[in-house]
Amino acid sequence: MVNIEEVKTKKQQKIFVQFQLDLYKDCPYFVPPIVSDELKIFNPKKNANFDDCEAVYYLAYKDGKVVGRIAGILQKASNAKTGKKLVRFSRVDFVDDIEVSKALFEAVEKWAKSKKMEAVHGPLGFNDLEREGLLIEGFDQMSTFEENYYYPYYKEHLDKLGYTKDVDWLEYKIFIPDKIDERIGRISEKVAQRYGLREVKFKSKSKMIDQYKDQIFRLINDCYGPLYGVVEINEKLQAQFVGQFKLAVNTRYLCLVVNAEDKLVGFGLAFPNFSNSIKKMNGRLFNPHIFGLLRELKHPKICDFALFAVDQEYRDKGVTSFIFNKILNNFIEDKIEYCESLLQLEDNVTIMNQFNSYDRQFHKRRRCYIKQLTKTVNNSAQSRKKKRPTKRNNYTKKQS
Repeated sequence: MVNIEEVKTKKQQKIFVQFQLDLYKDCPYFVPPIVSDELKIFNPKKNANFDDCEAVYYLAYKDGKVVGRIAGILQKASNAKTGKKLVRFSRVDFVDDIEVSKALFEAVEKWAKSKKMEAVHGPLGFNDLEREGLLIEGFDQMSTFEENYYYPYYKEHLDKLGYTKDVDWLEYKIFIPDKIDERIGRISEKVAQRYGLREVKFKSKSKMIDQYKDQIFRLINDCYGPLYGVVEINEKLQAQFVGQFKLAVNTRYLCLVVNAEDKLVGFGLAFPNFSNSIKKMNGRLFNPHIFGLLRELKHPKICDFALFAVDQEYRDKGVTSFIFNKILNNFIEDKIEYCESLLQLEDNVTIMNQFNSYDRQFHKRRRCYIKQLTKTVNNSAQSRKKKRPTKRNNYTKKQS
């Protein structure tokens, strides 16, 4: 028999976070999150997402042993934007036992119904900058720090429990060429001259962040806002993200582009891939392997494309190519082997085409699942009587 307990104490919070590390301790492809950051998710004073969210956390026990965990998130800002009544499931992990997974998901579904919600979808975090998507292809590939690894049996469990595909994300390895195509370099410079653009040069990372962070997040909200599951990043969240990711920023892989009025019109950011060091540290920063992490941040062999955003006015003017060209130059100088594309919505043709001219390899697929909690009322007889078409499903796949 499986017993479900709601997480309420600090001891339970530590067990909730630790369970994932224990479950994957022998998996060569798993990269843990930072434990101290995960422990902050429970505390509204340290987790700015609670301004727009409610959350619940559950642990599953069987024969006195922890065998699973799951979180439920009511993302009110997302629901207000989409007009849908959804609860997100998040931070889900369990042993290969359908009785366990069934009990966990039933707990979140019951909570969702108590909030008058109509469907559960995920895995998604509080916001789009958290780990999201269930791995369904690429189980023999090393995960990145930005995303979770999942065992193959998770997909089988979700299918059995009535969850179906909502959207898929694709991930690629993009191999760095030995040199930049001169034609692309010339086009990039012409773009800059034509529109009066320049790359921002900075010596201090802290001063750069202070000067441009507001404009960076403005572009993120503008460009990523229409995409699946994305919510606006408010000022409190901005400060939280800067604190979390500042250490990971290597300014050689950050390009800020401004116009003649010093307005930020586009930026690109790639993080050094430090998966190996984080794995050795088991997600704990106070660890002897911290020096290996610092070396990887300064002299990486692999990078992860994190964010690209261009102002609406400049999106069809070659600015993205200009930004990518600048970062690519540094990749080549630093002998970066390849970059991880991170998650790209499978129908986001614009971003997919950006890498068409480069040697790339598809190697992972992730999925957001959804399950309806309310049955669709069969009004077919009534509809025929009134001679009107059947109402369409509100949860059709979102185009981005």
